[in-house]
Amino acid sequence: MSEALGDVVAAAVDPSAAAHLAPPPAPQPGPVRDSAAVAVLVVLAALWLLLGVLSLLRPRPDLDRYGDAYRAGYLLGGLVGPAVLTGAAMVVRMLSRRRARRREEELLRGRQARWQHHVARWRSGWWCRRCQAAFFPVGALHPGAPPSPLLAARHYPAWVLGTPAPATATGSGSAPSPGPGRQGAGGQALS
Repeated sequence: MSEALGDVVAAAVDPSAAAHLAPPPAPQPGPVRDSAAVAVLVVLAALWLLLGVLSLLRPRPDLDRYGDAYRAGYLLGGLVGPAVLTGAAMVVRMLSRRRARRREEELLRGRQARWQHHVARWRSGWWCRRCQAAFFPVGALHPGAPPSPLLAARHYPAWVLGTPAPATATGSGSAPSPGPGRQGAGGQALS
């Protein structure tokens, strides 16, 4: 299939079919999101900061009769708590994103293994210039597999991505139906 798409002969692949015959796209890593705990800590810090600012805007009681530590706590208490919660949110965010990144890397390795399997299957397909149809020759899907029917270009991706692996070591696996379309002589799919 890769040779047919790279062929310079004008009749090799109909331009409308070329998009369907492209190789499967490589998997991309998914987004890493923050945990709900981070959002809760940030909201609590914002509320605490708002309360601290509102308490500073109120008329102050006579703080001269109290010690220095109490006065400092009264003036800065509304800022220290939110700073501690913000620091905790940053630590939780860093740890949860690291864990999520590791989990996404494991999932990506699995998706890449499936993608490599699909690309190998995609490469095993053939394009018939005369019929303007794709097919898998004998044994292309798995050892001992019968040839596929002629596939319209729009059905080729379903065969690449959807044909299951053989069920047993003897090569007895089932192949999917070629999808909607007309059947030609011998059960071959036509478009």
